[in-house]
Amino acid sequence: MEAEKEYHFNASQLEAGLASLTELGVTRLLVRDRAITGSRDGFLRFLGRAQQEAPDLFYKFYLEPAVLDGQLCQVLSGFYCSLQLPLDAATFAGRKAFERKIGLLNRSGLVFGFDLDFAADGEDSARLFKDRLNMALSLYPNHLDFPQLEEGLPASTKSFSSRDINLAADKAHACTLFYSEGRAVPWFLSVLKPLRISADAFFADFAEWLRCNNLGRDGSGAGVRAGSGEGLADCHLSHQEIERMQLSFLELKYQEKGLEHLLPVVRELVRFNGAFARLVGEDQECELELAFHPDDLGSPYSQDVVAFAENVCMEHCHVRLCWMQDKEGNNFPHWQFVQE
Repeated sequence: MEAEKEYHFNASQLEAGLASLTELGVTRLLVRDRAITGSRDGFLRFLGRAQQEAPDLFYKFYLEPAVLDGQLCQVLSGFYCSLQLPLDAATFAGRKAFERKIGLLNRSGLVFGFDLDFAADGEDSARLFKDRLNMALSLYPNHLDFPQLEEGLPASTKSFSSRDINLAADKAHACTLFYSEGRAVPWFLSVLKPLRISADAFFADFAEWLRCNNLGRDGSGAGVRAGSGEGLADCHLSHQEIERMQLSFLELKYQEKGLEHLLPVVRELVRFNGAFARLVGEDQECELELAFHPDDLGSPYSQDVVAFAENVCMEHCHVRLCWMQDKEGNNFPHWQFVQE
């Protein structure tokens, strides 16, 4: 397989060469230049040109939340794109305004993620990082990125000790694996609520579980691929492998809280949504044996695990997740019963 080529453009080069990107074989475009995304009007002008000259690319835009408004979100909803926004200490200080901006993204159905840092300035603290992490997860991001895990951990400060930095990095690593790489956004808050713990505490516990299973940030990764000797970040876990880890850890947490009666619902939510994620992400069709009707698992009722367990009857079924076509010939993910 031919290696992918990577091209780099400054803002003026990109705007002048949008129409030629398809000829170069470009399918994905990462835009993080503030000359393009730094102002609402300038960004709208770029999007207008992109819609005309390169409408079929996948775009990932890095932008500040201040530029977002209803019109911009409406235009972005016509693109195949993902948005990346910073959630640093300064952004958190204006969290009410930030939450309103993210509400626009959720109502528009846009895919977005956050960049979180820690100890990036002398005013940050372990408590503030915990608050940012909890707020971030409450807003349904598609993923969370922690650039310092790749770039190197920051130095300690008066309010953020080296121990706190290592604990924050462990939680960031745990969140990346369980939430982002585990594609947990459809069900994470639903399964977290019965445990009555914060997202920060959940990922602190998951980080400890990873260490106990030799899968921690500094571990050998031997529990992932026997005899590989690779670190976890280099193991390239499949989503199915991560899903098995998610289910094992959730079973442990629900047993700790005496909530074993809710586990059938939790397992099916994770398995059903995970299979759909692999269908869309890897074009991986599959068959599942489920304990609940797929329409129930995909309904708003599943957002309350306790009420679901109390009010939705079990309905064992055998389903296939696959692609279907509508009347216009567009493919969409679908489930259908398998005849026994």
